[in-house]
Amino acid sequence: MSLDAGSPEHPSAGGSIAAASATPPSAPQGSFAEQAPRERQWLVAALARGFALFFGAFTMVNVVGSVRHDNLDLNIWWVAVPLVGRLGSAALLAVMAAALLTYAIAPRLRPWRRWATLALCLGFAAITAWNGVQFYLEWRAGRIKPGVPIPLSFVLCAVLVFIAWAALRPPAPRHRHWTAAAVVAATAAGCALVFPIAQVFFFGTTDYRRPADVVVIFGAQVHDDGRPSTALRDRVDTGVELYKAGLVKHVFVSGGVGDSGYNEALVMRDMAIERGVPARDIAVDSNGVSTDATVDDTVPFFGDDGWRTVMTVSQFFHLPRVKLAYQSAGWDVLTVPARTSTPIPQTPRLVVREIPAFWLYYVRAVLR
Repeated sequence: MSLDAGSPEHPSAGGSIAAASATPPSAPQGSFAEQAPRERQWLVAALARGFALFFGAFTMVNVVGSVRHDNLDLNIWWVAVPLVGRLGSAALLAVMAAALLTYAIAPRLRPWRRWATLALCLGFAAITAWNGVQFYLEWRAGRIKPGVPIPLSFVLCAVLVFIAWAALRPPAPRHRHWTAAAVVAATAAGCALVFPIAQVFFFGTTDYRRPADVVVIFGAQVHDDGRPSTALRDRVDTGVELYKAGLVKHVFVSGGVGDSGYNEALVMRDMAIERGVPARDIAVDSNGVSTDATVDDTVPFFGDDGWRTVMTVSQFFHLPRVKLAYQSAGWDVLTVPARTSTPIPQTPRLVVREIPAFWLYYVRAVLR
């Protein structure tokens, strides 16, 4: 297929007046009626190229991170490739990333590139669809309790199918080159904003509770009068619930001294004891002033001589960042969203805050 496949043919410049007049007036070549579909098609192709640019770059960086760190697989945030092992998965993902990036940057595809891009997109669409099926199998088996009944994998499957379909469309005409480039850049930037929010609402709201050695409860604000905030109370209540259900044998509370002057970790410990957890089963970290600090302080207790299976509890919007922080430290933890006793008015602002926070923790996991 030529670079300009699908464009209307131009009338010959040397045609006679008689030959030109012989053309039926109802279907003139190069007419607006023929150009209009192409004008719409370039916009579709530009949108698809924006998606391809984001997922191609994201996947390539993930592959680099996986190669640099044996125990780090950041591609689980969008696709899990089955059966081929770690190196096979990295190789396939690298090829997929290269195909997406080259389509985004150079959309005028020769036939072999067009069909290779189509095959890779549809192949990975099938993998993400299978990931979605596994989501329902896990849900049916009781191993997860999702907050959103549709897996993110199905959304990603639809995006890949859209890219594959758009790859068959003609690229932007020459006079639309810069407009198309702007649409590609805006779409990729939009994906970078939406992707962390999607993780918050699809991953963050999913409950992965199951038997583990310990649950780590992240700290939150204590008011000036010593009362725990709603967020802190809900986190502790959820952790105690896991303990009383027999899913964990130990509770690890982590927090720092906030503006109120109260030590969050000690307040959390006292709350857990009041709710029936024996003091001997509670570990206290009073230096957990941030997500990073809690991870740094708790990881030394994990491993062969300590706790090996770990659950974590925090608000749903915080959990993707918690997962990334522990991934960066070499640990794959289970996440449990804190119950919601009372809606937190600041939730929309806190969700938006997680957009830059997610990417910061992601980049650090790759570069650590």
